[in-house]
Amino acid sequence: MIIGYSGMKYLVSILIGLILVTTGCATLRPREEGPSGMASSPEAEALFNRLQVQNTHLQSFKGTGRLRIKDVKGIQQVRLMWAGFENEKLRLEIMGTIGQPIFSFASDGERIYLISHTENRFYSKRETNANLEKLIALPITVSACLDLMAGRIPLEAHLMPMAVQEKKESQQVLVLESTDRKKGGQQIFIDTASGNVHQVEAYDRDEILVYRAEFVRMQRVSGFDVPRELRLSNGDNASLQLVVDRFWPNVPVSAELFKLANP
Repeated sequence: MIIGYSGMKYLVSILIGLILVTTGCATLRPREEGPSGMASSPEAEALFNRLQVQNTHLQSFKGTGRLRIKDVKGIQQVRLMWAGFENEKLRLEIMGTIGQPIFSFASDGERIYLISHTENRFYSKRETNANLEKLIALPITVSACLDLMAGRIPLEAHLMPMAVQEKKESQQVLVLESTDRKKGGQQIFIDTASGNVHQVEAYDRDEILVYRAEFVRMQRVSGFDVPRELRLSNGDNASLQLVVDRFWPNVPVSAELFKLANP
């Protein structure tokens, strides 16, 4: 697909958000205490603890893939090359139809950088764990995206495992509620036979769906279970689909790879 000028400007805003989804080194998040009377079930606590340690040793990676973006404006597709380190450093190259670079993006943990090669423009801003709603029409945080792309489940400190429900004969749902009344909860859908997570749903404090993440296909690479195909949606018109062609876990990366200068 050939992307025109308006499409390129649109992709800038999309990709500033999405490119932040591809790094992966996790640490166990501190747990917040819930109010009195709010207690986990032993089954939910055990399942929650298992999910917390998933892929915690995945510290760096490189990959290539294809991104499909769908919203009310239509569908666009691009090719991606990326490198990541821990949960904050990322380098991404967006490639055109004949392999030419369209966008370069980097995050060094303190700043984000973007170069539009087609417009000869440079952008940099101090940024931490931003909410990406204005960028990708999905109110999902950078840290949540990082976890999903690394094959982990976003488990924030305010989430408390409350119960395990049997929605279907072959499916369990781990229900996470928030210890903070201003924040929402999650439901994590798990295949009973394999024990694998295949879907995560995040809700706001009014129990309205914020985003749905589907592990459409997984692959095992050097002992890590990571997405082969990942889909993010809001239950409405916006969705992002990433298909990973190649994935290299725990490869050497330099600090300079995650900084960009004004060309």
